[in-house]
Amino acid sequence: MIYVLITYLFYPLLYLMALLRKKIGVKRILVIQTAKIGDMICSTPVFREIKKKYPGASLSVMASPATVELLKYNPYVDNVITLDTKGTKGISRKLKLIKLLRKGKYDVSLSINPNIPFTIAPVWSLIPLRIAIMPNYCGLTLKTVFGLNTHFVRHKSQRLVLETYMDMLKEIGIKTENILKEVYKSPGADEKVKTFLSKSRDIKNSPKIGIAVSSGNKLKELDKSTIASLAKQLISDLNAGVVLIGSEADKNIAREILKMSENKNSIMDSTGVFSLNELPALIEQLSMFIGVDSGITYMADTMSVPLISIAGPSDISEQRPLGKNSIIIQKDISCVPCSHVYRAPYSCERGDRICITTVSVTEILEAVKKLLHR
Repeated sequence: MIYVLITYLFYPLLYLMALLRKKIGVKRILVIQTAKIGDMICSTPVFREIKKKYPGASLSVMASPATVELLKYNPYVDNVITLDTKGTKGISRKLKLIKLLRKGKYDVSLSINPNIPFTIAPVWSLIPLRIAIMPNYCGLTLKTVFGLNTHFVRHKSQRLVLETYMDMLKEIGIKTENILKEVYKSPGADEKVKTFLSKSRDIKNSPKIGIAVSSGNKLKELDKSTIASLAKQLISDLNAGVVLIGSEADKNIAREILKMSENKNSIMDSTGVFSLNELPALIEQLSMFIGVDSGITYMADTMSVPLISIAGPSDISEQRPLGKNSIIIQKDISCVPCSHVYRAPYSCERGDRICITTVSVTEILEAVKKLLHR
């Protein structure tokens, strides 16, 4: 790529210019994390540990539009920069990114979801200390570009990515093993949830079990018929109330599930009702949460809500719920795992999503009962 070659050509000059800008002490820090909801939640220990070490520094986080609400009430984040990841394609957009970073006058940048634009832009922005994670899966061009960072940490397979994050922080003098994740709800969220749940008398005194109706990666998603059958069994076998959970984009999915379901009075549809920073208030009212390897599953894990995670194609050695009250269901299939933190396919090479479709309602129900009796 031409802009990679140009950056290497000018790198000695850019390095000297960045060196002249280097200050005594760390005043302004940028963390780049534009991945999905689950990845952002798993990045929250980074924000906390940075502010504990540098309480007087200003911490900015660059995030995608889908995750900025998760940061709105995070006390460790001072500024949020919204960036659509499509906005880095093309020379003109890369120049805008460089201009944005130069305006921030950052002393340190940490790239959690590394790519070529997020490696080149900090160089041209004259950020003196540039730290990144080198993925375990990356091509030759990305490997070559990593030489432009002042420091980088390799993420190794079969290792929690949270541990790699903590290794990255060592480059700025932070030594910690505290990987506790955090989410923060908005003011008024508790009252909104209370009002919502009071609308159904049928589940008022029943244990409430939340079910995620979708996933950002459709490869991991449970079938609608499976969710409907599961809801039926939870209601009939456990006398539970079921809460369907999802975003505004999932409302049609929830409607289809409700059409397939019996005992509709014992099912509440919360899709599109709550924003991301209101959703924690709903999650903490649940007796249990059932979901695939997606963002809301990690939110439930963060809040210590008992949960069943249907891992499907995901590499659980890299990222998984860590709470004591969690059960992970994953089939022992030769093609599993095919989805990794830094290499996530969005379609099944086999064409049958066997890692998800062969997980039965009976299997999930048994896990629910086991967790309820712990």
